[in-house]
Amino acid sequence: MSTATLDVYILKKTIYMWIAFLVALCMLVMISMFFGDISMFIQHNTDLKTMLSYMAFSLPQVIFMVLPFSVCLAILATQASLSKHSEIIAMEASAIPWWRILMPFTIIAVLTTIIMMLFSFELYPLSQKKADKIEDIFIKKRDVKGSFTLLGGRFKLGDTFYFVEHMDIRRGTMDNLVCYTVKDGRLTRIARIAHARWDGTIWHPTGMKVIMLGTEDIKISKASGFALKKGPEDLVMASPRPDVLTIGQLRSYLVQLRADGIYSSSLETTYYDRISFAMSPFVMAVLALPFGIRFPRTGGIARGMALGIVLGLSYWGTHYAMVSLGKSGSLSPAVATWMTNVIALAIGMVILFLRRNKYG
Repeated sequence: MSTATLDVYILKKTIYMWIAFLVALCMLVMISMFFGDISMFIQHNTDLKTMLSYMAFSLPQVIFMVLPFSVCLAILATQASLSKHSEIIAMEASAIPWWRILMPFTIIAVLTTIIMMLFSFELYPLSQKKADKIEDIFIKKRDVKGSFTLLGGRFKLGDTFYFVEHMDIRRGTMDNLVCYTVKDGRLTRIARIAHARWDGTIWHPTGMKVIMLGTEDIKISKASGFALKKGPEDLVMASPRPDVLTIGQLRSYLVQLRADGIYSSSLETTYYDRISFAMSPFVMAVLALPFGIRFPRTGGIARGMALGIVLGLSYWGTHYAMVSLGKSGSLSPAVATWMTNVIALAIGMVILFLRRNKYG
């Protein structure tokens, strides 16, 4: 058997395993999500079409979550299957070097990483935006209507239109807010607010200026309060949620904030995390490669699955622990998001080369 034929054989076997694990994991998570959301559907009397639309637009998020795990499990299961049927021994007897045996798995890791980047940068945020819209408007029927673009969040309450450049729902803050009040089809009031903070009851503005547009004159004054009664959680539709922005939109938004002198460690970390976590299929593949062929001839696939789950959860848990530190400002966003990848790759490469004699 030529090495090219061997590559195709291992590639096909790994792809079949990967698709099987991907479908199984997606189904498992989708079922869990459905039963987790069923109380929301019942509470708001959601019709079947709306439920199916919401679940369909949630699918890319699920694929984004389970894709790295499926690659790790597929590589481990394929390697275990090859060992179980003594195919690894046959390859070694044919003087095939260890790096040639691992080449198809590396190709799979690279291809799935490209797919992961597509989901992370474009598909996942766009579909999540649709899912959020269905939840907020068609399921929960929120009374605050709004949207977010690169020009900022915008929403309407009563006779007033609000435009906010940056909103942090978790901290309850808004930056660069402009309020336009319209009565009887005429603009009567413009309020500009540099910063506002929610104390749980009311908003406290800083640097607020009000322009009153009368029928005969214009008055400019300073004010200490404004009449927005909705709290941060009620304005979620207008908030600049980074998970519904594509990577290009998120980068443009960060550039815009920096130009205005606004720094958000949470947004910075989210931006770097979107890029670093897209590399997770390749990182988890490198972690899995040294272990797959070590299993005995019996029970290899089951043990491969167990190890894949342990590796995946360990990587995922460590990564998002570091991301949390980055969002809180305890670590630099770049360090927090890339640290786990660098450490995992280093560990995987060291173990792989230490055990290279196992492959011939």
